[in-house]
Amino acid sequence: MAVERGDTHYTSELGKAFINEDSHIVPDNTERYHHERTMAYTRCIRFIESYIRDGIVDFSPVLRSASFPIKSEAFRDVFSRYLEELNARKLKPNTIDGYRRFTYYFIEYLENKGYGNISDIAAGDVVSFIAVICSEKYQVTSLGSHMPGLKIFLSMNQDTKCFLCEIPEHLPKKHDILKVYSDEEYNRIIDRLSESKGISFRNKAITILALNTGLRAVDICAIRLGDIDWEHNLLHIVQQKTGRGHDIPLTEAIGNALVDYLLNERPESSSDFVFLRSQAPFAPLMSHAGIRSILFNVMNDSDIEGKGRIYGTRITRHSAASRMLRKGIPLPVISEMLGHGNKDSVMIYITTDDAKLAECTLPLPKGGSAYG
Repeated sequence: MAVERGDTHYTSELGKAFINEDSHIVPDNTERYHHERTMAYTRCIRFIESYIRDGIVDFSPVLRSASFPIKSEAFRDVFSRYLEELNARKLKPNTIDGYRRFTYYFIEYLENKGYGNISDIAAGDVVSFIAVICSEKYQVTSLGSHMPGLKIFLSMNQDTKCFLCEIPEHLPKKHDILKVYSDEEYNRIIDRLSESKGISFRNKAITILALNTGLRAVDICAIRLGDIDWEHNLLHIVQQKTGRGHDIPLTEAIGNALVDYLLNERPESSSDFVFLRSQAPFAPLMSHAGIRSILFNVMNDSDIEGKGRIYGTRITRHSAASRMLRKGIPLPVISEMLGHGNKDSVMIYITTDDAKLAECTLPLPKGGSAYG
Protein backbone atom coordinates (compact mmCIF):
# COMPACT_ATOMS: atom_id res chain seq x y z
CA MET A 1 0.00 0.00 0.00
CA ALA A 2 2.86 2.36 0.81
CA VAL A 3 4.42 1.72 -2.60
CA GLU A 4 1.10 2.29 -4.36
CA ARG A 5 0.61 5.55 -2.46
CA GLY A 6 4.17 6.68 -3.04
CA ASP A 7 4.89 6.84 0.71
CA THR A 8 8.50 6.34 1.76
CA HIS A 9 7.87 6.31 5.52
CA TYR A 10 5.03 5.60 7.88
CA THR A 11 2.35 8.24 8.49
CA SER A 12 -0.89 8.13 10.46
CA GLU A 13 -2.73 8.72 7.18
CA LEU A 14 -1.17 5.54 5.77
CA GLY A 15 -2.23 3.68 8.90
CA LYS A 16 -5.83 4.88 8.58
CA ALA A 17 -5.89 3.94 4.91
CA PHE A 18 -4.64 0.44 5.77
CA ILE A 19 -7.35 -0.05 8.39
CA ASN A 20 -10.05 1.15 5.98
CA GLU A 21 -8.67 -0.86 3.04
CA ASP A 22 -11.47 -2.88 1.42
CA SER A 23 -9.72 -5.79 -0.31
CA HIS A 24 -11.74 -8.16 1.90
CA ILE A 25 -14.86 -7.22 -0.03
CA VAL A 26 -15.71 -9.89 -2.60
CA PRO A 27 -18.66 -10.12 -5.02
CA ASP A 28 -20.74 -12.28 -2.68
CA ASN A 29 -19.95 -10.07 0.30
CA THR A 30 -20.21 -6.63 -1.24
CA GLU A 31 -19.86 -3.76 1.23
CA ARG A 32 -20.33 -6.07 4.19
CA TYR A 33 -18.42 -4.94 7.26
CA HIS A 34 -15.81 -7.47 8.42
CA HIS A 35 -15.30 -6.93 12.14
CA GLU A 36 -12.50 -9.47 12.68
CA ARG A 37 -10.43 -8.06 9.81
CA THR A 38 -10.87 -4.51 11.07
CA MET A 39 -9.79 -5.53 14.58
CA ALA A 40 -6.71 -7.33 13.24
CA TYR A 41 -5.64 -4.42 11.00
CA THR A 42 -6.19 -1.95 13.84
CA ARG A 43 -4.05 -4.10 16.10
CA CYS A 44 -1.18 -4.05 13.56
CA ILE A 45 -1.31 -0.26 13.19
CA ARG A 46 -1.39 0.21 16.96
CA PHE A 47 1.69 -2.02 17.18
CA ILE A 48 3.56 0.14 14.65
CA GLU A 49 2.52 3.47 16.13
CA SER A 50 3.33 2.47 19.73
CA TYR A 51 6.83 1.44 18.65
CA ILE A 52 7.44 4.61 16.66
CA ARG A 53 6.02 6.83 19.40
CA ASP A 54 7.79 5.47 22.50
CA GLY A 55 9.66 2.30 21.54
CA ILE A 56 7.18 0.05 23.35
CA VAL A 57 5.99 -3.09 21.57
CA ASP A 58 2.23 -3.32 22.14
CA PHE A 59 0.64 -6.24 20.30
CA SER A 60 -2.17 -6.83 22.78
CA PRO A 61 -5.64 -7.50 21.33
CA VAL A 62 -7.69 -4.48 20.34
CA LEU A 63 -9.96 -3.47 23.20
CA ARG A 64 -13.61 -4.29 22.60
CA SER A 65 -14.64 -1.00 24.14
CA ALA A 66 -13.72 1.06 21.09
CA SER A 67 -16.18 3.92 20.59
CA PHE A 68 -18.78 3.84 17.86
CA PRO A 69 -19.20 6.88 15.58
CA ILE A 70 -22.70 8.04 16.52
CA LYS A 71 -23.48 11.39 14.90
CA SER A 72 -26.45 12.64 16.91
CA GLU A 73 -25.77 13.98 20.41
CA ALA A 74 -29.17 12.71 21.52
CA PHE A 75 -28.39 9.20 20.30
CA ARG A 76 -24.93 9.35 21.89
CA ASP A 77 -26.54 10.17 25.22
CA VAL A 78 -29.07 7.33 24.90
CA PHE A 79 -26.34 4.89 23.90
CA SER A 80 -24.15 5.96 26.83
CA ARG A 81 -27.00 5.30 29.28
CA TYR A 82 -27.59 1.97 27.58
CA LEU A 83 -23.97 0.92 28.16
CA GLU A 84 -24.28 1.94 31.81
CA GLU A 85 -27.36 -0.27 32.08
CA LEU A 86 -25.54 -3.25 30.55
CA ASN A 87 -22.67 -2.88 33.01
CA ALA A 88 -25.08 -2.41 35.91
CA ARG A 89 -26.64 -5.77 35.05
CA LYS A 90 -23.16 -7.32 35.46
CA LEU A 91 -23.34 -9.13 32.15
CA LYS A 92 -20.32 -10.99 30.82
CA PRO A 93 -17.91 -8.84 28.73
CA ASN A 94 -18.56 -10.89 25.57
CA THR A 95 -22.32 -10.50 26.06
CA ILE A 96 -21.99 -6.74 26.51
CA ASP A 97 -19.80 -6.51 23.43
CA GLY A 98 -22.35 -8.38 21.31
CA TYR A 99 -25.29 -6.36 22.62
CA ARG A 100 -23.61 -2.98 22.21
CA ARG A 101 -22.47 -3.68 18.65
CA PHE A 102 -25.90 -4.91 17.57
CA THR A 103 -27.64 -1.92 19.18
CA TYR A 104 -25.12 0.46 17.61
CA TYR A 105 -26.07 -0.94 14.20
CA PHE A 106 -29.69 -0.17 15.05
CA ILE A 107 -28.80 3.44 15.90
CA GLU A 108 -26.70 3.67 12.74
CA TYR A 109 -29.70 2.43 10.75
CA LEU A 110 -31.91 5.09 12.34
CA GLU A 111 -29.41 7.85 11.63
CA ASN A 112 -29.15 6.75 8.01
CA LYS A 113 -32.91 7.26 7.83
CA GLY A 114 -32.39 10.86 8.94
CA TYR A 115 -33.50 10.40 12.56
CA GLY A 116 -31.78 12.47 15.23
CA ASN A 117 -33.59 11.33 18.35
CA ILE A 118 -35.01 8.17 19.84
CA SER A 119 -38.50 9.70 19.69
CA ASP A 120 -38.30 9.71 15.86
CA ILE A 121 -38.66 5.93 15.68
CA ALA A 122 -41.85 4.92 13.90
CA ALA A 123 -43.84 1.72 13.52
CA GLY A 124 -42.08 -0.75 11.24
CA ASP A 125 -38.56 0.58 11.87
CA VAL A 126 -37.53 -2.34 14.08
CA VAL A 127 -38.85 -4.89 11.59
CA SER A 128 -37.09 -3.11 8.72
CA PHE A 129 -33.84 -2.98 10.68
CA ILE A 130 -33.96 -6.72 11.35
CA ALA A 131 -34.43 -7.37 7.62
CA VAL A 132 -31.50 -5.10 6.74
CA ILE A 133 -29.13 -6.43 9.41
CA CYS A 134 -29.78 -10.01 8.27
CA SER A 135 -28.92 -9.11 4.68
CA GLU A 136 -25.76 -7.17 5.55
CA LYS A 137 -24.11 -8.32 8.78
CA TYR A 138 -25.75 -11.23 10.62
CA GLN A 139 -27.07 -14.69 9.87
CA VAL A 140 -30.70 -15.11 10.86
CA THR A 141 -29.70 -18.01 13.10
CA SER A 142 -27.38 -15.75 15.13
CA LEU A 143 -30.03 -13.15 16.00
CA GLY A 144 -31.18 -15.01 19.10
CA SER A 145 -27.96 -14.17 20.95
CA HIS A 146 -28.10 -10.45 20.08
CA MET A 147 -31.78 -9.57 20.14
CA PRO A 148 -32.00 -9.46 23.98
CA GLY A 149 -29.66 -6.46 23.88
CA LEU A 150 -31.99 -4.60 21.55
CA LYS A 151 -34.90 -5.48 23.84
CA ILE A 152 -33.07 -3.87 26.76
CA PHE A 153 -32.42 -0.77 24.68
CA LEU A 154 -36.05 -0.39 23.59
CA SER A 155 -37.41 -1.08 27.08
CA MET A 156 -35.29 1.72 28.60
CA ASN A 157 -37.22 4.48 26.82
CA GLN A 158 -40.91 5.34 27.10
CA ASP A 159 -40.94 6.33 23.43
CA THR A 160 -39.75 2.91 22.28
CA LYS A 161 -41.31 0.38 24.66
CA CYS A 162 -44.27 0.04 22.32
CA PHE A 163 -41.96 -1.29 19.58
CA LEU A 164 -40.92 -4.36 21.57
CA CYS A 165 -43.80 -6.15 19.90
CA GLU A 166 -41.94 -5.90 16.57
CA ILE A 167 -39.20 -8.23 17.81
CA PRO A 168 -40.04 -11.85 16.89
CA GLU A 169 -40.68 -14.10 19.86
CA HIS A 170 -39.30 -17.21 18.17
CA LEU A 171 -36.12 -16.89 16.14
CA PRO A 172 -34.68 -19.69 13.99
CA LYS A 173 -31.75 -21.58 15.47
CA LYS A 174 -28.97 -23.36 13.69
CA HIS A 175 -28.93 -27.09 14.38
CA ASP A 176 -25.83 -28.60 12.84
CA ILE A 177 -24.71 -32.17 13.40
CA LEU A 178 -21.61 -31.54 15.49
CA LYS A 179 -18.17 -32.37 14.15
CA VAL A 180 -16.01 -34.28 16.62
CA TYR A 181 -12.73 -36.16 16.76
CA SER A 182 -13.12 -39.91 16.39
CA ASP A 183 -11.54 -42.33 18.86
CA GLU A 184 -8.81 -43.06 16.32
CA GLU A 185 -8.05 -39.35 15.94
CA TYR A 186 -8.11 -38.86 19.71
CA ASN A 187 -5.56 -41.65 20.16
CA ARG A 188 -3.42 -40.20 17.38
CA ILE A 189 -3.37 -36.81 19.12
CA ILE A 190 -2.47 -38.35 22.49
CA ASP A 191 0.31 -40.41 20.87
CA ARG A 192 1.66 -37.32 19.18
CA LEU A 193 1.68 -35.38 22.45
CA SER A 194 3.74 -38.11 24.13
CA GLU A 195 6.17 -38.55 21.22
CA SER A 196 6.78 -35.04 19.95
CA LYS A 197 9.57 -32.95 21.42
CA GLY A 198 8.47 -29.94 19.40
CA ILE A 199 5.29 -29.38 21.42
CA SER A 200 5.85 -27.39 24.61
CA PHE A 201 4.79 -28.71 28.03
CA ARG A 202 2.31 -25.84 28.27
CA ASN A 203 0.65 -26.66 24.97
CA LYS A 204 0.55 -30.36 25.86
CA ALA A 205 -1.15 -29.61 29.18
CA ILE A 206 -3.70 -27.30 27.55
CA THR A 207 -4.50 -29.86 24.84
CA ILE A 208 -4.93 -32.72 27.33
CA LEU A 209 -7.16 -30.54 29.51
CA ALA A 210 -9.30 -29.52 26.55
CA LEU A 211 -9.61 -33.04 25.13
CA ASN A 212 -10.34 -34.83 28.40
CA THR A 213 -12.46 -32.32 30.32
CA GLY A 214 -14.32 -30.35 27.64
CA LEU A 215 -13.37 -27.08 29.34
CA ARG A 216 -14.01 -23.88 27.45
CA ALA A 217 -11.03 -21.72 26.46
CA VAL A 218 -12.04 -18.99 28.91
CA ASP A 219 -12.06 -21.49 31.78
CA ILE A 220 -8.66 -22.92 30.84
CA CYS A 221 -7.22 -19.40 30.83
CA ALA A 222 -8.78 -18.67 34.23
CA ILE A 223 -7.23 -21.63 36.08
CA ARG A 224 -5.08 -20.47 39.00
CA LEU A 225 -2.42 -22.31 40.94
CA GLY A 226 -4.67 -22.45 44.00
CA ASP A 227 -7.39 -24.19 41.98
CA ILE A 228 -5.31 -27.36 41.73
CA ASP A 229 -6.11 -29.60 44.69
CA TRP A 230 -3.25 -32.10 44.60
CA GLU A 231 -4.28 -33.71 47.88
CA HIS A 232 -7.72 -34.73 46.64
CA ASN A 233 -6.85 -34.97 42.92
CA LEU A 234 -9.36 -32.29 41.90
CA LEU A 235 -9.34 -29.16 39.84
CA HIS A 236 -11.68 -26.54 41.32
CA ILE A 237 -12.98 -24.00 38.82
CA VAL A 238 -15.76 -21.44 38.59
CA GLN A 239 -17.16 -21.43 35.09
CA GLN A 240 -16.89 -17.98 33.53
CA LYS A 241 -20.06 -18.46 31.46
CA THR A 242 -22.38 -19.69 34.21
CA GLY A 243 -20.64 -18.55 37.41
CA ARG A 244 -21.09 -22.06 38.80
CA GLY A 245 -18.43 -23.91 40.76
CA HIS A 246 -17.27 -27.18 39.28
CA ASP A 247 -14.86 -29.91 40.46
CA ILE A 248 -12.97 -31.80 37.76
CA PRO A 249 -11.17 -35.08 38.54
CA LEU A 250 -7.41 -34.62 38.23
CA THR A 251 -6.60 -37.77 36.26
CA GLU A 252 -3.09 -39.11 35.92
CA ALA A 253 -2.78 -37.75 32.39
CA ILE A 254 -3.92 -34.25 33.38
CA GLY A 255 -1.89 -34.22 36.60
CA ASN A 256 1.33 -35.35 34.90
CA ALA A 257 0.90 -32.79 32.12
CA LEU A 258 0.43 -29.98 34.65
CA VAL A 259 3.43 -31.12 36.70
CA ASP A 260 5.65 -31.23 33.59
CA TYR A 261 4.69 -27.66 32.75
CA LEU A 262 4.83 -26.21 36.26
CA LEU A 263 8.18 -27.76 37.18
CA ASN A 264 10.04 -27.73 33.89
CA GLU A 265 8.78 -24.86 31.75
CA ARG A 266 6.54 -22.29 33.41
CA PRO A 267 8.40 -18.94 33.70
CA GLU A 268 8.96 -17.37 37.09
CA SER A 269 6.12 -14.97 37.67
CA SER A 270 4.19 -13.25 40.44
CA SER A 271 0.97 -14.18 38.62
CA ASP A 272 -1.03 -17.04 40.10
CA PHE A 273 -2.58 -17.97 36.76
CA VAL A 274 -1.37 -21.40 35.69
CA PHE A 275 -0.89 -20.79 31.98
CA LEU A 276 1.39 -17.92 30.98
CA ARG A 277 2.57 -16.61 27.65
CA SER A 278 5.83 -18.14 26.47
CA GLN A 279 7.42 -14.74 25.77
CA ALA A 280 8.26 -11.90 28.15
CA PRO A 281 6.66 -10.25 30.04
CA PHE A 282 4.99 -13.69 30.64
CA ALA A 283 1.47 -12.36 31.14
CA PRO A 284 -1.38 -14.86 31.65
CA LEU A 285 -3.04 -16.37 28.61
CA MET A 286 -6.33 -14.51 28.50
CA SER A 287 -7.77 -14.92 25.01
CA HIS A 288 -9.78 -17.57 23.23
CA ALA A 289 -7.66 -16.91 20.14
CA GLY A 290 -4.50 -17.98 21.98
CA ILE A 291 -6.00 -21.32 23.05
CA ARG A 292 -7.45 -21.86 19.59
CA SER A 293 -4.04 -21.26 18.01
CA ILE A 294 -2.42 -23.78 20.36
CA LEU A 295 -5.01 -26.45 19.59
CA PHE A 296 -4.87 -25.71 15.86
CA ASN A 297 -1.10 -26.25 15.79
CA VAL A 298 -1.30 -29.46 17.83
CA MET A 299 -4.02 -30.93 15.59
CA ASN A 300 -2.13 -29.89 12.50
CA ASP A 301 1.05 -31.48 13.90
CA SER A 302 -0.94 -34.67 14.53
CA ASP A 303 -2.11 -34.79 10.89
CA ILE A 304 -5.75 -34.44 11.88
CA GLU A 305 -7.97 -33.60 8.91
CA GLY A 306 -9.43 -30.15 9.49
CA LYS A 307 -11.57 -29.68 6.38
CA GLY A 308 -15.14 -28.74 7.24
CA ARG A 309 -14.39 -28.58 10.97
CA ILE A 310 -14.05 -25.88 13.55
CA TYR A 311 -10.93 -25.58 15.67
CA GLY A 312 -10.37 -24.71 19.30
CA THR A 313 -12.24 -25.74 22.42
CA ARG A 314 -15.60 -25.93 20.68
CA ILE A 315 -14.63 -29.16 18.92
CA THR A 316 -12.65 -30.54 21.89
CA ARG A 317 -15.68 -29.87 24.10
CA HIS A 318 -17.98 -31.64 21.65
CA SER A 319 -15.48 -34.49 21.30
CA ALA A 320 -15.15 -34.98 25.07
CA ALA A 321 -18.95 -35.19 25.41
CA SER A 322 -19.23 -37.55 22.45
CA ARG A 323 -16.54 -39.82 23.85
CA MET A 324 -18.36 -39.98 27.21
CA LEU A 325 -21.58 -40.82 25.38
CA ARG A 326 -19.93 -43.67 23.45
CA LYS A 327 -18.69 -45.07 26.76
CA GLY A 328 -22.27 -45.24 27.98
CA ILE A 329 -22.07 -42.39 30.50
CA PRO A 330 -25.64 -41.08 31.15
CA LEU A 331 -26.54 -37.69 29.68
CA PRO A 332 -27.20 -36.02 33.08
CA VAL A 333 -23.70 -37.04 34.22
CA ILE A 334 -22.16 -35.65 31.02
CA SER A 335 -24.12 -32.42 31.52
CA GLU A 336 -22.79 -32.13 35.07
CA MET A 337 -19.21 -32.83 34.00
CA LEU A 338 -19.39 -30.16 31.32
CA GLY A 339 -20.98 -27.70 33.74
CA HIS A 340 -24.03 -26.92 31.62
CA GLY A 341 -26.36 -24.25 32.98
CA ASN A 342 -29.23 -25.95 31.14
CA LYS A 343 -29.37 -29.71 31.57
CA ASP A 344 -31.07 -30.11 28.19
CA SER A 345 -28.04 -28.60 26.40
CA VAL A 346 -26.32 -31.98 26.42
CA MET A 347 -29.00 -33.48 24.14
CA ILE A 348 -27.25 -32.02 21.10
CA TYR A 349 -24.34 -34.42 21.62
CA ILE A 350 -26.56 -37.33 20.61
CA THR A 351 -26.10 -36.09 17.04
CA THR A 352 -22.38 -36.94 17.22
CA ASP A 353 -23.01 -40.65 17.63
CA ASP A 354 -24.46 -42.61 14.72
CA ALA A 355 -25.36 -45.55 16.98
CA LYS A 356 -27.29 -43.32 19.38
CA LEU A 357 -29.07 -41.65 16.46
CA ALA A 358 -30.06 -45.06 15.16
CA GLU A 359 -31.52 -45.91 18.56
CA CYS A 360 -33.73 -42.82 18.31
CA THR A 361 -35.32 -43.82 14.98
CA LEU A 362 -38.75 -45.41 14.79
CA PRO A 363 -39.11 -48.86 13.18
CA LEU A 364 -41.26 -49.22 10.08
CA PRO A 365 -44.73 -50.60 10.83
CA LYS A 366 -45.06 -54.29 10.14
CA GLY A 367 -47.18 -55.45 7.25
CA GLY A 368 -47.35 -52.06 5.53
CA SER A 369 -46.36 -51.60 1.91
CA ALA A 370 -44.24 -48.80 0.54
CA TYR A 371 -47.32 -47.34 -1.05
CA GLY A 372 -49.63 -47.61 1.99
